[in-house]
Amino acid sequence: MNMKIPLLSLAALLALGCSPSGTPEAASPPAEPAQTAVAGSEELDVDLLKKQLDAGEDVFLLDVRTPPELVEHGSIADSVNIPIDELEARLAEVPKDRPLVVYCMRGGRASRASELLEQNGYSDIKYGGITAWKEKGYPVVYPEGKTASEPAN
Repeated sequence: MNMKIPLLSLAALLALGCSPSGTPEAASPPAEPAQTAVAGSEELDVDLLKKQLDAGEDVFLLDVRTPPELVEHGSIADSVNIPIDELEARLAEVPKDRPLVVYCMRGGRASRASELLEQNGYSDIKYGGITAWKEKGYPVVYPEGKTASEPAN
């Protein structure tokens, strides 16, 4: 028996993406492209934000967490708190002529808020979470008259 034909057949099957049993092999899914939460927004670099704030740059800080989260975890000084569930109704409180930094705890709600802002004509938006800010040891403030479960930095 001539073994060249079966070897050539096997090579042809493999080249065509079939297994020796004759069934097509499952194609591996294409690699997913890197996902950006919001096309015109970018993820916040807390070190850069700290430098901008220290230099007195005019950045609008929008905290989209709930008031109890501010009491428990603090916020970045001079932030405006508009919980994400109220943001659409309160867009007039957010200026369009300044760079925006939108943040929550880790960035998920901030990303969604950035998308909403962009859909309403806002640009120059960065989003992130106060967790990254605090992990760097940067200061937070707590609402006046409130006690926190952790000390302010």
